[in-house]
Amino acid sequence: MRDPYICVAHPRVPSTARPRPAATGVRKRRAALAWPDMETDRPRTRGAVRRAVWILSLAVLFGVASAWIKGNDAGLRDAIGNASAPWLLLPFLAGAAWRSRRLSGAAMAGLAATLAALAGFYFADSFVLQLGPHPWLVDLSLTMRGAIFWAERVVVTGPAFGALGFWWHRHRSPLAAGLAAAAFVLEPAAWWLYGMYLGGGAAYPVPAYPALWLTEIAVGVTGLALLSRQARHDQRAA
Repeated sequence: MRDPYICVAHPRVPSTARPRPAATGVRKRRAALAWPDMETDRPRTRGAVRRAVWILSLAVLFGVASAWIKGNDAGLRDAIGNASAPWLLLPFLAGAAWRSRRLSGAAMAGLAATLAALAGFYFADSFVLQLGPHPWLVDLSLTMRGAIFWAERVVVTGPAFGALGFWWHRHRSPLAAGLAAAAFVLEPAAWWLYGMYLGGGAAYPVPAYPALWLTEIAVGVTGLALLSRQARHDQRAA
C-alpha cells in the first residue's frame, strides 16, 4: 500500500514557449502599425515635386514666349503678347494639374505658376525691349518694375483661377469651366469698355484687330465645349 505521507517529486517539464522578441523588434512592429502609410508617402512626395517642377518650368516658358511674341514694336504682335485671358488660363491649368486634395494647395499652385510666368516674361523683356545704351543689369532692373506692379495684382487672380482649376478637376464643375472660358469670350468687350469709359482710348482698340478678338472668342467657346464634353463623358463613365 502506498504511504500517504511520502511525496513523489515529479520532474519539471521544460517549457516550449517561444522566447520574447527583442525590444527593438517590438518597437519596429509598433511603428509599422502606427504609420502604415509611411512608405507610400515617399512616392507621393516625389510625384508632387515632379509636378511642381513641370508646372513652374512650363509657366516660365509661357512668360518667355509671351515676351517674344509681344516684341519691341506696337501693333498686332504687341496686342497678342499683352492679351489678358491666357494669363488667367495659366493658373486655372496649374490648379487642375496640381491634383491637390485641398483647395488651398491648388490656389497656391495657381499663384506660383503666375509669378513664375511673370518672372520669365520680364526677364525675357530685358533682352527683347530696346531700352537704351545700358548694361544688361540696368535693363533687367527697369523691366522688373513692371513685374512688381503686376505681382501685386496676380495675388488675387492667381489663387482665384487656381481654385477654379481645382474645382474643375475634382468636380467637373460647369461653372468653373464657364468662368475660364468667359475670360476669353469677354476680353474684347472689356477692352472696348475700358477704352470708352475708363482709359480714354484703349491701347488695343477692338475695331483695329478684329481677327485677334474673334479668334479669342472662338478659343473661349471651343474650350467651353470641350470641357463640357469631358464632363459629360466622365459622368457616364462614373
